[in-house]
Amino acid sequence: MSLTNEQFQKISRIYEERRLNNDYQLMQRKEEIYQKIPSYRALDRQIADLSMECSRALIEGASDMDPAARLAALRSRILDLRLEKKKLLEENGYPRDYLEPSFVCSKCRDTGFIEGEKCSCFKQYEISYLYASSNLHEILEKNNFSLLSRHYYTSEESLEHFDKAVENCRKFIDQFGQDYRNMMFYGTVGTGKSFLSGCIAKELLDRGTSILYFSAVQLFQSLLNASYNTDKSELNRLYDTLFSSDLLIIDDLGSEHVTDYTRSQLFQILNERALRQKPFLLSTNLDLQELREVYYDRIFSRLIDNSYICRLTGPDIRMKKKIENDHK
Repeated sequence: MSLTNEQFQKISRIYEERRLNNDYQLMQRKEEIYQKIPSYRALDRQIADLSMECSRALIEGASDMDPAARLAALRSRILDLRLEKKKLLEENGYPRDYLEPSFVCSKCRDTGFIEGEKCSCFKQYEISYLYASSNLHEILEKNNFSLLSRHYYTSEESLEHFDKAVENCRKFIDQFGQDYRNMMFYGTVGTGKSFLSGCIAKELLDRGTSILYFSAVQLFQSLLNASYNTDKSELNRLYDTLFSSDLLIIDDLGSEHVTDYTRSQLFQILNERALRQKPFLLSTNLDLQELREVYYDRIFSRLIDNSYICRLTGPDIRMKKKIENDHK
């Protein structure tokens, strides 16, 4: 999948509307200040006149004094006037930054780009369009830390594994973007692997992290479909997104039909993300020995390298919840 021109234009319009709204709000605030503090307008006019004088000095030079000294004097006067404006605002009960531009995203100043590279806010819009069908929003409604419960882990061993996994989740979240670590959940069906993946995704999304979610089946089918196209731009865009998202979540690894093709694609993704120091989060019903046997040593080493490895055990929680609901 890749962004269509229409989708890209929709995202671009969001940023354009933000900037127009920012400009309008700033203009409204400035008109308010001009009405309530007439002397503020006079200061603005003085600064505009001095700025024009600076421009003329740069172009024409000056005969009466050294050009550099004249420019320094003009700029010093402009600075004094700007400080005077802030003081005026404060004296009249306004914040000093009341007439500073405000932005939804201060990192890119609502342009969507930082030095020619997509801002994380733009990437998240892009991913939302590309992977609306991934069901991530629905997953996050059901899987987040507000719904965390130890109730279903009845044995001491399974509860110990769960508590350790939760501890590692919080470490992963707190250190994200500072300490490069991956996360892997493995264990039997229905023991909370996807739930904890969703908890991590929700926390990081709330912090503005760009996240890409795939089930293993979806991931390899998307790559296969894109590879069949004679125009490889779609495949290249998919690779770019897989490699560059802040976090890649692959759910239920091992549920796909494992072939040499899927192995090679998985290795390429894991290896490239490791080179870029971009973490992954992975869940699987396979145990570690089965992972090694299915994906071979080369991929297995990438999966466990620099990763929190969390084992979850116990009964099928989904089944227990269903039984509880049926008896209500």
